[in-house]
Amino acid sequence: KALKNSTEIAATKNAHKQAGVGVVKSFRRLHDTFEKRQPITEKEFSNWLYEEYSQAEDFSDLSFNTIAGSGPNGAIVHYGNPDSKIPMKSGEMLLVDSGIQCGGGTTDATRTVILGNPDEKQKRIYTLVLQAHIRLAKQVFPEGTTGASLDSITRSGLWNAGLDYGHGTGHGVGAFLNVHEGPQRISTVAHDVALQAGMVLSNEPGFYEYDWGGIRLENLYVVKKAEGLQKHPGGKGWLCFETLTLIPFERRLIDRNILAEEELNWLDEYHVQVLEKISPLLNNPEDVQWLTWACEMD
Repeated sequence: KALKNSTEIAATKNAHKQAGVGVVKSFRRLHDTFEKRQPITEKEFSNWLYEEYSQAEDFSDLSFNTIAGSGPNGAIVHYGNPDSKIPMKSGEMLLVDSGIQCGGGTTDATRTVILGNPDEKQKRIYTLVLQAHIRLAKQVFPEGTTGASLDSITRSGLWNAGLDYGHGTGHGVGAFLNVHEGPQRISTVAHDVALQAGMVLSNEPGFYEYDWGGIRLENLYVVKKAEGLQKHPGGKGWLCFETLTLIPFERRLIDRNILAEEELNWLDEYHVQVLEKISPLLNNPEDVQWLTWACEMD
């Protein structure tokens, strides 16, 4: 069902709150583990995440098997074998792609975090991928626009830097159904399905390099009507995206000097929204403290 009704959208928003709580708790635990220099494997982190997800109200199951790839494993786009033996290494990145089926909603989100301290290459490429994500998240477009047009807009900054990724920018998502669900998509592949209000799609630009690692930053968005704009010369309505995912980006990997003022404003406003909606759902003061830190920008 491509066009979600108000009940399905409300359920999806609630599911994203529940998912955000699980991810925040897991990332706080991961951060503390590395601060204490304690070993942890990809598999152990995946298990932590499942434990936290399963505490969500009306939790049914994962929406797909969690992808947790550290270091070079992060360059495997659909990495499906979290290592249960080798501890993750300080200085490497961890790519986590996960989601849940919960209370009538389906979630799918990807974050890339740093284990320890980042280097300049990691920060530069992460910020360029984040910039691509923000470019799509902020985009206003006329009715009748297909995903192929938006895909090019998203990739343009990466292309200018000599970077790209070998998968689509976005896929449709169901409401308590399939996490990959058409007919809508944002991809280089030409197709004639225009985006419409009520469609839920992912926004997930990335970059992958063999023997180095991978970065992917994915939120889900629902298409809605854009208000307050000048009338389209062809009489079409305007559309935009409303954010569903509520998970902070990795502040230690963001180079604010790369981002334009309007991009920084979007990022700061997003983190305000995350903090306001997720912190009241956290019972552990340590989780609240970590989330507050994660949502602050240097």
